[in-house]
Amino acid sequence: MKRCVFASVLTAALLTSTMGAAQVPPVNHVTAIARPSQYDGRCPASIEFIGTIFMNDQATVSYRWERSDGATGPVQTVHVANPRQVAVVRWQLSRPVGEVFQGAETLHVLSPGDFHSNPAQFTLVCRT
Repeated sequence: MKRCVFASVLTAALLTSTMGAAQVPPVNHVTAIARPSQYDGRCPASIEFIGTIFMNDQATVSYRWERSDGATGPVQTVHVANPRQVAVVRWQLSRPVGEVFQGAETLHVLSPGDFHSNPAQFTLVCRT
């Protein structure tokens, strides 16, 4: 009987030690900025979006850019061995003279996990 109790306690201790340590996902968080965030000038204009994927561990990451007008960019895959990976995309656009246009792009990590950056917002005013 004592052997059964000891074996049960040992099994419970082993299960707790292996299951108790939660695995940290490779991706920590994702951010994005628009450059420039305010544009007032000649059109067509090109807005650059810079996204950063912050990593806890190295991994192969798939991501895409998603625009506020509903368009999505192609899925891109990259192996990240550093604490962060930078992704850049440009959106070239034009509007009627004097019209104010507000838009944004979001960096969406598809795997591992499912992470969205903040919307990188911008305002555009075409003068010519």
